[in-house]
Amino acid sequence: MFAFLARNAKLFALVGGFIFATLGTLWSFLVTDNLSGEIQRLANAKQDIAAQVETLDKLASEYFMLNQQGDLIFITAQRGDANADIAYSIYQGNLLDRAAPVRNMLGALALQKQLDYRQSYDAYEKLNDAARANFTIENYTRLKQAESEIISQGQARIPVLVNAKLELDRTLNEKQAEQSRNRLIGLVAAILGSAMLLGANVLAERKKK
Repeated sequence: MFAFLARNAKLFALVGGFIFATLGTLWSFLVTDNLSGEIQRLANAKQDIAAQVETLDKLASEYFMLNQQGDLIFITAQRGDANADIAYSIYQGNLLDRAAPVRNMLGALALQKQLDYRQSYDAYEKLNDAARANFTIENYTRLKQAESEIISQGQARIPVLVNAKLELDRTLNEKQAEQSRNRLIGLVAAILGSAMLLGANVLAERKKK
């Protein structure tokens, strides 16, 4: 048996070298590259979630600032010495300004399939129009309640998205670790194949001598 192996060492080295070199190449293309695509998809999904969280948080902050301004404007306008025309004009301007982050929040939630944008915005627009047309505490309170519910819905999405991002982080780390192992396997196979081919050449040179 040993004599047979010795006589055919070059052949075994050539065949083994070809097999391992081919395995290393195929491993790189079929396994490593496919996993790279999956890792990229996970990374893109993670970035998308991070952008959604940032958008929801930014819109909520914009609304809260305008809401505080609106409350101050409304209270000031109720004073007996306030100029009614100027106060009403400022009040209407604030309601138009605060509609922007609310509208954008509805759009963000609609993109996340949390509500129907057209239906939700039409209902909000009616309340905003009524509050601007009739300067009363009842209309203003109803508008604020609707806005609060919309903004709160957006804020409630943030922890859900953060948890989803954490899950993606875990999966991404696992895939990256797997990718490192796969690259090592491919590298070892390629080196082993090259070493066996080199051994076959060495054996051929020895026989010539």
